[in-house]
Amino acid sequence: MSQTSSNLPATVSASPSALAKACAGALVVAGAVTVLFIMPVEAGVDPTGFGSLLGLTRMSQSEGEDAETIAGASLASRGTPTKEVIALSKALESQEMTIDLPPHTGKEIKARMIKGDGFVFEWASEGGPVKVDMHGERPDAEEGEFTSYWEERQLETGAGKFVAPFDGTHGWYWRNKGDTPVSVKLKISGFYQELFEPK
Repeated sequence: MSQTSSNLPATVSASPSALAKACAGALVVAGAVTVLFIMPVEAGVDPTGFGSLLGLTRMSQSEGEDAETIAGASLASRGTPTKEVIALSKALESQEMTIDLPPHTGKEIKARMIKGDGFVFEWASEGGPVKVDMHGERPDAEEGEFTSYWEERQLETGAGKFVAPFDGTHGWYWRNKGDTPVSVKLKISGFYQELFEPK
């Protein structure tokens, strides 16, 4: 038996649809590489944000620019909080209290806060639903003048977070509109100067 070998190169024939798919795939990869890597480095243009994430846009900056200036501009564009924004004047407070509401009566609980202070809260009524109005008053407000944030006629629970939009007192007014006593249990945690019941 004899074997014959050919010195001719092997050939593969591809269908026109296979060639079209291969070309389309190559174009997609080339486009992705251009948008994700080349444009951020060469032109400083980063339409996806991926280049800044990897630090590629800094490569396009001129050599005369200070690295701290570039880093500062990058942080500013992300809205990174400053020390002044992060620092708070008070320690974290956490309190729980029960507010007893006889039939057809209402009570207020307020937190004295400065603008930007905030807290998270949760309350629940036992014995029936209550009318609730979460509101705030500025220090120079006239009698009966307030800003209402949230009002419900009949509610048994409430929870959320609150950030004071101005200096003043912020809190709740609960009213028992029923004929039986109701207790409201309040849990609050955050930054405020004091929690009190106005007289």
